[in-house]
Amino acid sequence: MTFTRRSLLGRSALLVAAGLTAPSFIARTALALNGETAGDQVPATVDPTRGKKILVAVQLTGGNDGLNTLIPFADPGYYQFRSSLAIPTSDILPLTDSVGLHPRLTGLKGLYDQGMVAIVQGVGYPNPNRSHFRSMDIWHTARPDIMERSGWLGRYLDACQCGQNQLLPAVSVGDQLNSMFYADTTLVPAVASIGAFSLQTDSGDRNSRQLQIQTLRNIYNQAGNWPAHEAIMRQTALKALDGADQLRQATSAYHSQVEYPQNNALAAQLQMVAQIIAGNVGARLFSVQLSGFDTHAAQFDQQANLLGELGDALPAFVQDLAGMGKLDDVTLMTFSEFGRRVAQNGSNGTDHGTAEPMFVIGSNVTPGLHASYPSLQDLDDNGDLRFGTDFRNVYAAILHDHLGLDPAPVLAGVYDPVRVIRV
Repeated sequence: MTFTRRSLLGRSALLVAAGLTAPSFIARTALALNGETAGDQVPATVDPTRGKKILVAVQLTGGNDGLNTLIPFADPGYYQFRSSLAIPTSDILPLTDSVGLHPRLTGLKGLYDQGMVAIVQGVGYPNPNRSHFRSMDIWHTARPDIMERSGWLGRYLDACQCGQNQLLPAVSVGDQLNSMFYADTTLVPAVASIGAFSLQTDSGDRNSRQLQIQTLRNIYNQAGNWPAHEAIMRQTALKALDGADQLRQATSAYHSQVEYPQNNALAAQLQMVAQIIAGNVGARLFSVQLSGFDTHAAQFDQQANLLGELGDALPAFVQDLAGMGKLDDVTLMTFSEFGRRVAQNGSNGTDHGTAEPMFVIGSNVTPGLHASYPSLQDLDDNGDLRFGTDFRNVYAAILHDHLGLDPAPVLAGVYDPVRVIRV
């Protein structure tokens, strides 16, 4: 096949498997990538002692039921509101004399006992939205007040400009880019698997395929006045080609003695993150997700199985990080778009609710319970929990105390960090 610049731009499907998704503001990105100004943005100063810290955001998609995750077993309202969904007291993994973990979270409980888990109770935001799409958008953008196109971690990358010259500044694990990475000037790849993060051509012959890929490189390296829409494709393609090569080379030497749990989607994602971290390709931000938490009916077993996946995957990943000497650099943070209603419904499930616990995991956390558990005796007008901690206070802790950046510009306001990270 003969490639020309015109035919290549018309055959953009060739680039799909490269996994790079254009950020939200394509015109501004194209200008920035061509060396022109996209605004008078001054790079934010990052604390040099935290310049290599890594964040792994664990998304529990669907709205995880916080009441059956971190269980207020000493509150009589818990058993009154949940006649068939309440976890028997004898099965709960106690953390204190009033709250404990779901019995399938034994792996998380083990990390908690090692002083590696901080739990922020009752996290939410004012005027909570119960739409999956909008509420997840709020958590991704950290802007409940407006419809924002950039994600909070995308704005972090733009603010510190620490990803501008990196092929892989961050990695969104999965087929689609997590919108928390949407940015003005930073390109973040969505990687479903390391083996698939490569350019696919229509030739099965290895030599022909290499020749086609080299032809693509030559075309996209051509000098000249590229229009803005072509410039973004050009730079995206070059980053995809180089990033795929770098990722495969760096991770080919990954050898771990850790046995990750089988048939566990989250464990597989975290193992891939471990491979990338071990390869030292420069990626500092990762997102993974576990789906299925929209438990309107027959919640008991469904949520138990999902929490079992979470509880089994986390300690394997932590053990892997320890083995490669990276544990002190990495912090994990869990979140879901909302919690569930306090009272169970008529289908032995729970409907969309409000406040939820967040888990922050790592060797550098201030372990234990933070903030107060929302009262089951003082519910809001909809019968939901009243949140006590704004999720942006948790994000502020991640940004300031872990990643070493002033959170105010990223979060569009001043939020005191919850002291979940030791500094």
